[in-house]
Amino acid sequence: MRSEYVFAAVKQISNRFLLCRMTSVSARRLQIGSKQPSETINRSLLLLATTERREDITEPESKPVAAEEVIAS
Repeated sequence: MRSEYVFAAVKQISNRFLLCRMTSVSARRLQIGSKQPSETINRSLLLLATTERREDITEPESKPVAAEEVIAS
């Protein structure tokens, strides 16, 4: 069941690391008392999947970094 929510949310947020971060933050904010965390995570994914995407927000672009650059710094 959760995989359906994940695949639906990936259509909105293609960067899987950003999706993970947004789900985590959302789940923490939605967590209420004795509710199971798994239910809250499912709700977060569902909300991310069904919410309309704002056009003024773009995903960060990542560019590969050469190992030599990392070692040099």
